[in-house]
Amino acid sequence: MVDGKDGQEITNMEEVMEEIERSETFLADPQKGSKVTVQVWEVHDNELLVKSGGKSEGMIAKEDLVKDLSEYHPGDRLDGIITYINEEDGHIKISEKKRVMKEILNNLKDYHKNETPVKGTIIAKNKGGYVVKLFGVLQAFLPASHSMLDRNADVEGKEMEFEIIDLRYRRKGNPNIVLSRKKLQQKVIDEFLTKVSEGNVIEGKVEGIEKFGVFVDLGPITGLIPRSELTYDRELEPKDVVDIGDPVNVMVLRIDKKSNKITLSRKRLQPDPWTGIETKHPVGSRVKGEVIRILPFGFVVKIEPGLEGLVHTSEIFWTNRRMDIRAVVQEGEQVEVEVIGIDKEKRKMSLSLKRVKGNPWEDVEKKFPVGTVLDAKVVKILPSGLIAELEEGISGFVHVTEMSWNFLDNIDDVYSVGDEIKVSVMEVLPDEQRIRLSIRNITEDPWKRANEELDKGDEVKGEVVRLTNTGATVMLDDYNIEAFLPVSQISVQRVEKPEDVLKVGDKVDAKVVRTVYEPEKERRNMVISIKQKEVDEEKNDYQQYMDKDESTVTMHELMKEKGKE
Repeated sequence: MVDGKDGQEITNMEEVMEEIERSETFLADPQKGSKVTVQVWEVHDNELLVKSGGKSEGMIAKEDLVKDLSEYHPGDRLDGIITYINEEDGHIKISEKKRVMKEILNNLKDYHKNETPVKGTIIAKNKGGYVVKLFGVLQAFLPASHSMLDRNADVEGKEMEFEIIDLRYRRKGNPNIVLSRKKLQQKVIDEFLTKVSEGNVIEGKVEGIEKFGVFVDLGPITGLIPRSELTYDRELEPKDVVDIGDPVNVMVLRIDKKSNKITLSRKRLQPDPWTGIETKHPVGSRVKGEVIRILPFGFVVKIEPGLEGLVHTSEIFWTNRRMDIRAVVQEGEQVEVEVIGIDKEKRKMSLSLKRVKGNPWEDVEKKFPVGTVLDAKVVKILPSGLIAELEEGISGFVHVTEMSWNFLDNIDDVYSVGDEIKVSVMEVLPDEQRIRLSIRNITEDPWKRANEELDKGDEVKGEVVRLTNTGATVMLDDYNIEAFLPVSQISVQRVEKPEDVLKVGDKVDAKVVRTVYEPEKERRNMVISIKQKEVDEEKNDYQQYMDKDESTVTMHELMKEKGKE
């Protein structure tokens, strides 16, 4: 279909013929090389049959067309040059390509000089770039570095705009033409960047999402929204905020014309949660939020999107003792905290958990009066004792001397973290947040009975529980106290090392040599002697011999009898 003289659409062949007859391009005397404007009459497999006014007919071979044969239709008007005339019948041959080529060659210098964009179609890919057909007749070269195309992409047959960056004519054949999309695109980018300024609000479309931010298609250029500028809620991943293809309004933060980079912000077009923070959450107020991170020095609470605060470990526990934060809160848990500090410039908020729960040390003297026996749990073992928790936030210290009425070599041999124990309150110091506890005071002091019942020279029995270079420690039967057996008191014979004659677990008989019982000075000890017992027995045997009638018994018989006993 073509347009008629009144601008109306021509819808049938009769009208086409009438229009051809009216054509101003009628050639009364056609000449070879003359320019001619014709209209398509018929479309054949390898040529077009055209009319050139009146009864003048012509044909255009397939290879003389600018476009593919399938793109021409009856009634189409096109320009060409007469290349052959049959003088007998007046039949002529026409070339559209030669006329277009001639006009293009005449205009190429202007296109190059004026940097005028030209249209072309990519027809092939080669090692260095792409082959482009311009205006359907001229071949040109597009270097890969100037293509702005993905080498793996299928671009053959794609029509695009280019700029001629190099033009060299040859004596024969077509000129050498080098094209660039990059330079043309740079002009578009430069023009775009001159129209926008930092602080402008523009619209774009999300074209890529990465962990570090979001790429936005702004038309001639792609901008980046850094993750920090995507939303005030720092916990959200970029993929949780936008999807590819989403339209977004953004603020221009920075423009780098040298590198064609533009940095954008989405969050700055949203309400800032820190605006009016002193009014919304003043110091001293209580707020609820979600525990989003647990750190070695505290935990972070999210009050609202983009508004977070830190609960330092010193504001979790009332005690100075280092404790496990996860024993108090878990990530994802809702907690109530008190606002204790706001730094609007640094966008930091300090929170307190312990102030909401209250200070457990305020009435600790009433809760745990001196002398009270309590259930406790071992939470830490130290070289000098152990820490026992009485309730959440309240712990006391049991010194090693308060663990047993006897000497304790290694605490770890007796107690472990997590053990449930009973303790007695010895002293409460609320101002210092300290409680002294005792395990041994729960039972009566066994040294008191031993001191009352045993005198110097009394016989005792016991078991060796420890050996040292200077002697042995013996646990006395019936009294549950430890007495010391010096190496010099092990035997009447000379003993160099206790382990030469004794081992742990041996049962011994001895006599009390000395007892010290001064509880007010924490002095409790007893010295025993096997040697003294042997000496006393020997004296006793001798005395028995002296008291016997020599005529009836001999010393040998006396000792033999004693051996039987």
